[in-house]
Amino acid sequence: MEASPVLARKTICFSRSVEIHEKVIGTFIEKHMFY
Repeated sequence: MEASPVLARKTICFSRSVEIHEKVIGTFIEKHMFY
């Protein structure tokens, strides 16, 4: 089964946005813990 380029692109975009989301949440939690 061959993955379509569109699906691959969507997966990459999704994983990237999750990565950014985790960083944002991480800094948000850090600020709440330390202030």
